[in-house]
Amino acid sequence: MWCKDIGFDKVDFHLHVAEKPSYTNLPIYGLIQECRKRGLLYICLTDHWREDTDPIIFVRERELISQENFGLKIYLSAEVEILDEEGNSPIDIEEHKDIIKKLDFLSAAFHLGEFLPEVGRRRLPKTGDKFIEYVHEKLINMLKNKMFKMILHPTDYGLKDCIRFRLCKSFSFKNVLEEYLEEFVKTAVKYDKVIQINENTALSPPEGYRYFIKMLIDNRVKLTVGSDTHYIEDCIVGRYRNWPGKTEKIVEILKMCGADKNLLWLPKYR
Repeated sequence: MWCKDIGFDKVDFHLHVAEKPSYTNLPIYGLIQECRKRGLLYICLTDHWREDTDPIIFVRERELISQENFGLKIYLSAEVEILDEEGNSPIDIEEHKDIIKKLDFLSAAFHLGEFLPEVGRRRLPKTGDKFIEYVHEKLINMLKNKMFKMILHPTDYGLKDCIRFRLCKSFSFKNVLEEYLEEFVKTAVKYDKVIQINENTALSPPEGYRYFIKMLIDNRVKLTVGSDTHYIEDCIVGRYRNWPGKTEKIVEILKMCGADKNLLWLPKYR
């Protein structure tokens, strides 16, 4: 559903109850209170679904958010870890079908943890070009995967990690081929995907970041924004200093690049 009356500043589509939530540790009401206090009207819970996650937490989250009217619309999703460039994930469609039914939609997480030494699922490419090629292949396969509706925080195109692994010399979209960006945009449109953009990336963006954002806007790719808040750690412990609705910078960039309310995506509500 397209919403013409709600602006990007009234939504947060990347919210976690905790870094590692459990069935008995889901302070959802506190998170919702924070969202209401900050004037949000539409939110989406996206707790992690990793290989070691017990997905029963999503059943419990559905129970909790269905118990009363909280005065704002709450969607339930999961930030599903994508394990490799082929787009594999911890989800087994048959085994997890009852869990998936509890969710409004599934979201694919763009991370590159497979290169970490403690994970070692993939060998680190030897050059920046090969690294970005890997990133591109992974992103395209995520976009093509019919299981996922929303792609979470893909808009730095792996450049932060390319710098961290000392494969790219500059934090710039000059490292990304134009044809990669064009294919990303065309694939997002073809497969009707939603691109969620994180505030953290907007606060410290790579050179050329706005060019990519404008490509998404000009091609009418469906968009939403998120704080990537982890409620327990950020709002209670104060570890990251994120909070629900912390999306001011990305909202500003979207407006500067020509985004309007018609680009904001909101799914059908249960």
